[in-house]
Amino acid sequence: MHFLEVFAVGGLLAAAIFHVGMLLVFEHMASKINKFGPNLVTTIGKGLPEIDLQSPLIPLPLKNQFLLYRRAWIVVIAILMMPLALYLVAKAYH
Repeated sequence: MHFLEVFAVGGLLAAAIFHVGMLLVFEHMASKINKFGPNLVTTIGKGLPEIDLQSPLIPLPLKNQFLLYRRAWIVVIAILMMPLALYLVAKAYH
C-alpha cells in the first residue's frame, strides 16, 4: 500500500469513529433538550439532528452548545475525508 492509500483508510476510519461518537453526544443532548418540550429535536432521514432555533423553550446555552457541536462535526468530518478525496482524485488521474 502506498502512503496515500494508508492515509485515506486511516482518515476514513477516524471519520467513522468520530461520527459514531458524535451521534452518541447528539443523542444525549437531544434527551436534555426534549426535557423542555416535546419534539424540539428533529431528524430528517438519517441525518444529524436539528433543533428549532426560534423556540423560546430551549435555554440559550444549550442551543449554542448544540450548534457548536453540529458545526464542529461538519468541519471535522470534512477534514477527515480530505485524504480519501485526494486518493480518489490521484487514482483517477494515475
